[in-house]
Amino acid sequence: MTNGFCWYELRSPSPNEARRFYAGVLGTEVAQEISLLPAAAAARGAPSHWLGHIDVPDVESSVQRFVALGAERLGPPRRSTEGVASTVLRDPLGAVIALTCRTGREVHRELAWHELHTADHVRAFAHYSDLFGWRPTEAIQLSPEVGTYQQFTWRDDARSVGAACGTARLPHIHPHWLFYFAVDDLDRALAAVVEGGGLVANGTHVMPDGTRVAPCEDPHRAAFGLRQAP
Repeated sequence: MTNGFCWYELRSPSPNEARRFYAGVLGTEVAQEISLLPAAAAARGAPSHWLGHIDVPDVESSVQRFVALGAERLGPPRRSTEGVASTVLRDPLGAVIALTCRTGREVHRELAWHELHTADHVRAFAHYSDLFGWRPTEAIQLSPEVGTYQQFTWRDDARSVGAACGTARLPHIHPHWLFYFAVDDLDRALAAVVEGGGLVANGTHVMPDGTRVAPCEDPHRAAFGLRQAP
C-alpha cells in the first residue's frame, strides 16, 4: 500500500496573522489548517512550523514500525475534534512529521512539492519507501555540496511529488520537510512575502525543467516554499 501526505498544518503563535499573510502571498484563502502552536511544543523550543501528516491505515502500528527504525515519538497520540487520530514523530534522521488516519475524512489537495532536507538522502528515502511504499523517479545531480536530488512519487500515475536531498549536511540547514505552494506569478508572490513581513530565504532557483522555486519564511519564521511551473 502507498501512503502520502494528506494534511498540512501550520502551527503558529498567531494563527490569525498567519492566515492574513498566506492569503496575501497566495492570493486566496489558505486551504490548509492553521492552528495555535501547542504549549508543549513551544516549551521544547519548537518555532512556528508547517507539519505534514502522512495518511496510514493504522496509526499506532505505523508509529511502532517507524520507531523500530530509529524514529522518536514527540508526545502522546492525539485526536482532533472530529476524532481523527495522529502522532507526531521525529524521523530517524531528525525531520518532524505526523502520521494520521483520515479514512473517510476530508483531506487536503496535495501541495505542489514535498522536499525532504536530510543528512543522508539514501537512508532517509529508504525508510519512507519501506514504510509507505514511495517509489524513486528522476534523480538530478545538483552542486557537489548538495549531491543528488532524488525525486519520488506515491501517485498511481507516477508523477513526481517531491524529492529528498542531502542539504542537512550543510552547517546552516537542519533536517526538515519543506512544503511548496503552487503560484502562477512567483515574482508577485515573493513581493507579497516581503511586504507581509516574511523572508525570501535564498533567492529563486530554476530547476532543469524550467520550474522556478523559492524557499521562504513567514513573519514567525515558519519555513515554506513557492513554486511556479514553467
